[in-house]
Amino acid sequence: MRDKVLFILSLACAALSLLSCEADDGGAGDDDSSGRVSYRIIGVEVESHVTYKVANPAFPFLTGDLWPCAWGQDGRLYVANGDGVGFGVVWGDIVFSVLEGFPPHMAGYTPPLAVGEVIAGKWGPETRKVSRKPTGMTCRDGAIYLFFQNLKNVLSGNEFGDAPHASISVTRDGGLTWHYDRSKPMFTDHVFTTGFFLDFGKCQEYAIDDSVYIYGLDYNWRFSNNFSQFNLYLARVERGSILGREAWEFFAGFHDGRPAWSPDIDFKVAVIEDETLYCGYQSGIAQGSVIYIPQLNRYLYSTWAECAWIFYEARNPWGPWTKVTTIDWNEHGLDEGQFGGYATVIPTTFLDADGRGGWIVSSLLGLFDNRYYNFGMRRFRLKVGEGPEG
Repeated sequence: MRDKVLFILSLACAALSLLSCEADDGGAGDDDSSGRVSYRIIGVEVESHVTYKVANPAFPFLTGDLWPCAWGQDGRLYVANGDGVGFGVVWGDIVFSVLEGFPPHMAGYTPPLAVGEVIAGKWGPETRKVSRKPTGMTCRDGAIYLFFQNLKNVLSGNEFGDAPHASISVTRDGGLTWHYDRSKPMFTDHVFTTGFFLDFGKCQEYAIDDSVYIYGLDYNWRFSNNFSQFNLYLARVERGSILGREAWEFFAGFHDGRPAWSPDIDFKVAVIEDETLYCGYQSGIAQGSVIYIPQLNRYLYSTWAECAWIFYEARNPWGPWTKVTTIDWNEHGLDEGQFGGYATVIPTTFLDADGRGGWIVSSLLGLFDNRYYNFGMRRFRLKVGEGPEG
């Protein structure tokens, strides 16, 4: 009997250790203890259509979509697209490129061979039925990390419908050479297989601690047939261990009012849970971007459904998150003066000096003769509360 009690106690202790809450030496990473004031975002205004686009000059209708990005230490904007040529001449299911300049004077180029299996892998028994897709990108210590997934393609019978595997690759020379574990993915079984990094500005210059933070989705990059995406999750990993899956921790709720982290992905808890349906049947949690705005000391998540863009804001990466704006693109009918797009990404490169506006990127496939199947940009402006929050 005594041995049985000791065994139960040992299990309880193990469970508590998996849900540890770390003080991080008093750093801002756990409780925003920096003492800085914060200005709450109360609304987002967005231009009704793309007003500037960066397209491949030779293949403007085949440039690509998705466009996760990272502001490099060298000041350039590193981007990746799915299903296109990027700014090169070779089509790929995933392509890495570099953008230079500022709207309305930008140009891009794709480094040699920065396409397909050179930068991302595929796994499983039927690799022909999945495509590589970029979902997130970040710069840390000068290196560029690319989060990519294996997404079902048309050969699977469930095109764009689920993502069984995901992993991360890295380049330390601007995209000329790449490294990732070709033997196995970092994430599998449809768990955390869409990931996008929290963007802390130029090569993470405003990072709150030595960790890199990554938001993740299970099963698919957005809604799909018979599936609704309601939950957004959060992970963190030390800056020097991004490719080491065993070093990752996942947000597991709160303990004594502070965020708890677990190395066990099964303990993860959503930072946003929203079951709102748009267009009558589509969930609105999807692959987009989360940025930190230092001038406001706030976080902004941009996401989408086919007929809507949705924006959430928070004081901390783990929330609590508040939905502040929903833009219904179908309200007045779609035309070239009024349309949305998918994979809403906000590059911190182009934030205004006051932090209250910038440019948001999206793409469109199939509409308007694919004129917006490229790096399509439009202005946005934030509405901010009257006074700071202590």
